Amino acid sequence: MEQHNFSRRTFLKMAAGTAIGAALFSMPDLSAAKSTGSSLSQQELTPVSFSQLPKDAEVCAKASKLVTRNYSYILEQARQLKDGWLRDTVTTMIQHPTPMFMQQYTSASSISMLYSKLAAAGLIDTGKIDVQHLLPPFSGKVQPFMTAPGSGYGSHHPYPGGLSTHVSANVHITESIIRTYEEVFCYSVKSDIALAGQLLHDIMKPFVFQWQADGSSLKEYTIAGQGAHHVLSIAESMYRSLPAEEVVAQACAHGAPNDAKGEADVVSWIKAAAIIAQKDPIAYGALNKMGDGLPAPHRQEGYIVHLGDHDWVLSSPSAQKTSALLKKIAVQKYGMSDSDSNGAAFNYFKNYAEAQLSCMYLNMLHSEPNGEALVAQAVGNVILK
Repeated sequence: MEQHNFSRRTFLKMAAGTAIGAALFSMPDLSAAKSTGSSLSQQELTPVSFSQLPKDAEVCAKASKLVTRNYSYILEQARQLKDGWLRDTVTTMIQHPTPMFMQQYTSASSISMLYSKLAAAGLIDTGKIDVQHLLPPFSGKVQPFMTAPGSGYGSHHPYPGGLSTHVSANVHITESIIRTYEEVFCYSVKSDIALAGQLLHDIMKPFVFQWQADGSSLKEYTIAGQGAHHVLSIAESMYRSLPAEEVVAQACAHGAPNDAKGEADVVSWIKAAAIIAQKDPIAYGALNKMGDGLPAPHRQEGYIVHLGDHDWVLSSPSAQKTSALLKKIAVQKYGMSDSDSNGAAFNYFKNYAEAQLSCMYLNMLHSEPNGEALVAQAVGNVILK
């Protein structure tokens, strides 16, 4: 069998006392992968000793060139929106994803009142979520967009900085759909609306998926049948008075209104978001005059945001399979005990490896001949024994 090797570049020393020794690596040059038509780009990596793995998830994200590059791309796309006010607002929200709607919920009584309104409208299951878990803990600020995971453990891009890789991938897809329609069908949709909807569709994940001391992220609860981040993200856009077309397009990220049920789902998310933002969804223009449907005829931008938000189809199983393989590697190659591989020690290991390499890349390596060894080799060039 052909031998696959990582080429190692020069190590760079960090300042004294830092836990992370920085170095530049290149991804493995896999001739087998190339022969099957896949290509690998050069990716800078920042290795760290296993004994000095950072426990702070935000540190993991900030140490990742992969995350930094994709976050920069997201900001670049936001700054290229044509409408000046929309451009500035979207850019500000990405740079400072603090939930402004929380200004309305500064007391237990205000949150209790919100809980009652959502329950009365049938938009929360009181058997599955109580008033204490309706909104995540809030101290006045949240983690940066760049450090948030793409989702909770067991789903897509669950590592520090995974939100940046997830949104970057979705924006790439959305741009390609817009360009495809222009080239194939010879017309243009409102690209600002579609791109803003995609850029903001997960804007409240930094609030919802707060990192915990054990390296896990905060558990997400459900509002209107969806993970709370979806409704809270729509609520934040409404609270900041983004255009109704953007709000509708953003709301469609999790479901297209292509039949009665699909439209009813989107309507329920907008209704829940409007209650949280304390806005009238009909007056806002996000629902029709009866309040039972979206403005008609439906615009295409919402469908495009929905199509663009399908990175999870591959990235969710990739993350699940990668996590299982990393547990095996942690035990076999790094001497981690079985009990450690189910707690904080493994979370720190997993967070760093995935933030550096991504679950998508490791999953691709795993599918190659001698895949487990290739994944172990990749991890070994990031987490040094």
